[in-house]
Amino acid sequence: MDLDLRTSLFLLVDGLTNGAVYSLVGLSLVLVFTTTRVVNIAQGEYVTFGALTFASFLEGTLAPLIYVVAGGGAVCMALDVMQSLRLRRNPLRPVVAYGAAGCLLALLTYAAWQTRWTGLQMAAALALVASVGPIVYRLTVEPKPGNSTVVLVIISVGVSMIMHPLALLLWGADPRAVAPISDAGFELGGMDIAAQSLFIMAFSLVAALALYLFFHMTLTGKALRAASLNREGAQYCGIPVIMAGRLSFFLAAALSGASGMLLAPLVTAHYEMGFVIGLKGFVGAATGGLLDYPLTVLGVFIVGTLESFASFMSSSYRDAIVFALVIPIMMWRNSRAGADLDEEH
Repeated sequence: MDLDLRTSLFLLVDGLTNGAVYSLVGLSLVLVFTTTRVVNIAQGEYVTFGALTFASFLEGTLAPLIYVVAGGGAVCMALDVMQSLRLRRNPLRPVVAYGAAGCLLALLTYAAWQTRWTGLQMAAALALVASVGPIVYRLTVEPKPGNSTVVLVIISVGVSMIMHPLALLLWGADPRAVAPISDAGFELGGMDIAAQSLFIMAFSLVAALALYLFFHMTLTGKALRAASLNREGAQYCGIPVIMAGRLSFFLAAALSGASGMLLAPLVTAHYEMGFVIGLKGFVGAATGGLLDYPLTVLGVFIVGTLESFASFMSSSYRDAIVFALVIPIMMWRNSRAGADLDEEH
């Protein structure tokens, strides 16, 4: 197939939009890995939860994810109370903390359910999805954070295998349409560009910049990084490593949930949408070695653009071409690691 200028421009914009969606997932993976050293394979499922929770509020129904958060939060509270009793600490502290968070979340969810204000519905959906993150961390990683990387990857795969059918159980298999934030658009080179695509790209770039500044310019961000490099040393310095892990999973779930809400108007929200997005976000995150935010953003935009042009050239091999990109990326990362070792010696 021949590519003219107009078609190339359309594919480029489409690829940048896809890359912006993948960047939020890739940034979520980097965020979790830099603070906990967990390669969170289940990160794409938060994309699904975000899209379907937002769709539920738009339909005027109560998002079923609230029951998962309520049950998971109750289990986590019971575990924290038992841990406080075992360590001879005040058991009322976790009760008060979980109770206050639960009341705020319940009020926000009820308000979003009863009103038709889109901004409030997005905030409630984001809060619900973000709350799943620390619950997953508390039940899977926190009990034994010193597990090897292989064990943590297996755990994250298990979490993904639970969350994927859970979305099917909560929302069913029928896809759901989600209205865009704005129906506006503009014309560029004879091609119509939706405002939703611009919102996605702008949000992903702002998120990348905010995370980079947070981890490199703020004391809290540096403390989170220190907790991942040396857990015991961070504890001796007074850094609450447990809260660091929960916070990282909370923020990562929020980013991926926002990705799902922004993507849903361009596609239909359904229970399978997050899995492939999560894998492609991982390909982009691998460009930065799961550590570098700017390289991750560059990597996911390359992935999105390559996918768009591959769909035009040969749609049957689109995903295969994208996933094959992992091979040169890993070879490049390995050569860089070897060069760094040579310089040290």
